[in-house]
Amino acid sequence: MTVELVSGHLTVTRAHEIAMYSRTFTELAELAVYGRAARTLITRAIQVADEQTSAFP
Repeated sequence: MTVELVSGHLTVTRAHEIAMYSRTFTELAELAVYGRAARTLITRAIQVADEQTSAFP
């Protein structure tokens, strides 16, 4: 199994490591949002960042 990282990739061959990456991917996939829900989440994050930035002169 090859895992893509930010700066390259990592080859994982041990069964317990493959299972760990598989579980992690499944958990993250369950948390993911798409479409309108993603747009709403991103918009809210931008609003919060703007509020925090404007609070400090």
